Amino acid sequence: MAADKRSYTAGHFMLSLDGEPAVLKDMDGGNIKGEVVTVNMGPENLAMKHLATIKYEPFTINVGMSMGKALYEWIKASLDKAHIRKTGFIAAGSYDYKAQGYRHFQNALITEITIPAMDGGSKDGGFFTVKFQPERIEYQKGDDADLKGVVNGKQKRWLCSNFRLRIGNLDCTKVSKIDAITIKQGVVNDAVGEMREDSWEPSKLEIPNLKVTLAASHAQTWIDWHKSFVIDGKCSQTDELSGAIEFLSPDGQTMGSLDLFQCGIFSLQAEKLEANKDAIARVTAELYVERMALNLTDV
Repeated sequence: MAADKRSYTAGHFMLSLDGEPAVLKDMDGGNIKGEVVTVNMGPENLAMKHLATIKYEPFTINVGMSMGKALYEWIKASLDKAHIRKTGFIAAGSYDYKAQGYRHFQNALITEITIPAMDGGSKDGGFFTVKFQPERIEYQKGDDADLKGVVNGKQKRWLCSNFRLRIGNLDCTKVSKIDAITIKQGVVNDAVGEMREDSWEPSKLEIPNLKVTLAASHAQTWIDWHKSFVIDGKCSQTDELSGAIEFLSPDGQTMGSLDLFQCGIFSLQAEKLEANKDAIARVTAELYVERMALNLTDV
């Protein structure tokens, strides 16, 4: 009877950057597509199809706190607008951790970094989502190399419920939720001459707003800041605040942080309450943030 040949499964993926492996929760994209155009040719105006360009799709990966130094420094550099390009590969493994295929990529730029939503009531594990656009991708057949020592490595467990927010002198003790944060690095196509492959250059870095939900009973400092910043019109740099979202281990130790610089509040709204329903009154604050930086203690 033939041996059981199973396809690779989510969770058995390895990213290699600068010769250093990183365990991935999952991976999407990284495909090669040709763009076909129709051209009318000859005296009879016959329609002919031609392969005009090759398109390399971006990769989207989900990775935990133990992401490896190479990936971590690539993310940090992107947030600092350093625009480092990376070359590497992703290996996909079978159920028994044997390499079933590789996707090599060249000169990739990070285009999105997502910090997951944090919720005090969540039981979900926390994973960072990173999207990157390569200039070239090559498929390679698997060689059954053993990935077990890499993809089965010990991972630090971080739950989306384990977090702490600090912003200036605001009362953040009853913050229950922070919406997901997606930082986008724009890239523009810089294809030149007769090349059929795209070349990408970085453009604007887009920092999203921060949306925070907290108990109304502990919102007075937020109300005072909103009144000063919005109602009284004191929305200057001297009234902006800085802080951080701290990622905590199960025993409350800091595993890292997303540092927030020059924050300004522009919206503060009470959540809808329903009659005869026992619920905590909450308010939602929205802040702009001029700059964000990721700092992890042990990658």
